[in-house]
Amino acid sequence: MGGDDGILELEEVEGVEVVYEMTDAGRVAKFRVSEETPSTREVDEDNDRDHTAENEGETPEDPIIVEEIPAFDSENLLPAWHKIPLHPKIMMALHEKSFHEPTPIQAASLPFALVDRDVVGVAQTGSGKTLAYGLPILHHLLSKPHPSFSRKRSLRALILAPTRELALQVSSHLNELLTTMEFSKKSPETETSGSSKPATKLPPHVSVAAIVGGMSAQKQRRVLDRGVDVLVATPGRLWDIIQDDDELARGVKNLRFLVLDEADRMIEAGHFAELENILRLTQRESKEDMISNDIEGRAGEDDDDEEETWAEIKDGLQTFVFSATLSKDLQQNFKKKRRFKVSKKHYERDEKPASTLDDLLLRLDFRDPNPEIIDLSPKGGVVSTLQEGKIECLSGDKDVYLYYFLLRHPGKSLVFLSSIDGIRRLMPLVELLNINAYPLHSQLEQRQRLKNLDRFRNTPNSVLLATDIAARGLDIPAVDHVIHFQIPRTADTYIHRNGRTARAMRKGFSMLMVAPDERRVVRALLSSVGRDEGEISEMGIELSMLDKLKERVQLARKIENAQHKVKKTNHDRNWMRETAEVLGVELDSDFVSDSDDESKVSTQKRKAKDRKMAALKAELKHLLSQPLIARGISAKYITSGSRPIVDDLISGEFNEAMLGLKKMEAGSELVSAKKKKKAKPITSVKKEEMEEEWAGITA
Repeated sequence: MGGDDGILELEEVEGVEVVYEMTDAGRVAKFRVSEETPSTREVDEDNDRDHTAENEGETPEDPIIVEEIPAFDSENLLPAWHKIPLHPKIMMALHEKSFHEPTPIQAASLPFALVDRDVVGVAQTGSGKTLAYGLPILHHLLSKPHPSFSRKRSLRALILAPTRELALQVSSHLNELLTTMEFSKKSPETETSGSSKPATKLPPHVSVAAIVGGMSAQKQRRVLDRGVDVLVATPGRLWDIIQDDDELARGVKNLRFLVLDEADRMIEAGHFAELENILRLTQRESKEDMISNDIEGRAGEDDDDEEETWAEIKDGLQTFVFSATLSKDLQQNFKKKRRFKVSKKHYERDEKPASTLDDLLLRLDFRDPNPEIIDLSPKGGVVSTLQEGKIECLSGDKDVYLYYFLLRHPGKSLVFLSSIDGIRRLMPLVELLNINAYPLHSQLEQRQRLKNLDRFRNTPNSVLLATDIAARGLDIPAVDHVIHFQIPRTADTYIHRNGRTARAMRKGFSMLMVAPDERRVVRALLSSVGRDEGEISEMGIELSMLDKLKERVQLARKIENAQHKVKKTNHDRNWMRETAEVLGVELDSDFVSDSDDESKVSTQKRKAKDRKMAALKAELKHLLSQPLIARGISAKYITSGSRPIVDDLISGEFNEAMLGLKKMEAGSELVSAKKKKKAKPITSVKKEEMEEEWAGITA
């Protein structure tokens, strides 16, 4: 114990001294505030010095780390980027990643972003919007002195994204760019005033982290406790952490950069209520609020200092807003029947409904009085490298047409459905048909969602069955086809779905599967983007192949329905028993006896069902093993038949799943609406042939 009897682990507190007094109970330690306690003004001045040092990336006690930046000849190696004054390390990384020239949105936005202007950018999907706002942030941070290990990083940039996958993707892209930068292998010696220290390993110049739901919140809090420069987050998880972390709240309040990616989705009515709370933290305080919050510590300062402080408060925030669509008209739900009433006053004033951009200007506190608005969205919402087609069929036949398309045009296909139930119904069906398919929807665990995305990326001929959580922002390399198995409800969702293919000037194909009751919705979707239904051509279908595939699909449905009934019965019974055990309730004797009787009787039935199921699976396996041969192809001799396939076999241009059909891109079989109108009905063609034949006979 030493001299301080009964006291363990005293902590020295500045301005507080320990005083011992003798009492009847013995010597007692009491604490007294010293008269030499620093004034509130001195404390504030120390805080200001620390805050300034924090902004500069160093502390008053930390040594200044001087890092030698190697020269980079951007004028010769990257002439297209040379006019944009980016940090040399960024230029090196762009050259290493083979980004030889900026995309249109990057070329248009970077000159404004690098001179501290607020930017609102609208550009097609896959146009490089991530680097359009990411490069200015990295340029600013790399231009600051190198941070040290002893000082916690302060949050400088916040990037908000609507989905977990998009947030993780943005974080991954920025980190890939940082790791590509050529850091010096030998750490430079640190220099201090009056002393020199040996070379030490440098920490990363810029730290980027992602905070999303569905993953361990404790791990994410530990990452934040270590300190990050750039935080990519979804609003829900970020607000959950902010509520318990005052330091993070202060970091958001003093941001240098604020980014809203896919902004139109973020501000939809009823979505992301947490976003409103986060945006309030970034808003400027009024002069009255600033004075009321800070007047106690600055009571002795004169008016000039007060005005100077007001001018500096939070004026450095730079805001970037990017999306592929910023129009309220595109967000209208066309599947709901709406009646629009237009008043005479509204008609006379010719008032237009508020746009998404107007909402942004109201909700975001832009420091720039006139944010630079850059709109490079393509006409009709379709990029030039995207081909579109459609298949008109009954709702019950969509499974067969989808199966036909996947066999006829192999590759990476992203199939969009509007509901999770649709994915759960379709998933076992395509698995029974030996198709590599992976689900992606909101009810999967985050780990499983990422795993399925990774599998889809790395499997050449595969299918991703997804809801609209995969429609925005995801950059999946080389997606060949986007299939709208169920028609989207809004036009902006349709545009974003199509944006998963034909990215970065690559070719892509989008196909609509339209049932008779969906034609009205398709017509409304296209008209909202200024297009006509006739602009989308129909796909040519080999009907002989389709008939053969129907038998397979119908058999797979029987197997899936039988399996589903067994699973549902077992699930309901097990759920009843587990619930009764949890509640401590005894099940009714009738239920128990019925289940016991059923278990006795069902043993024989189960065996009979298993035999039937095995027979169905064997039949389906036999069908799948049979080759699909097109009409006119000889099954015995490749040189005979009305459609010889020798040349295709030799050249390798044959479809492996459908013998007799050539390898063709999906867009090469489109039948335009004009040709379809000119084509004569089958009955009239047969009639003309019969008349010609009869004329020849009589002649």
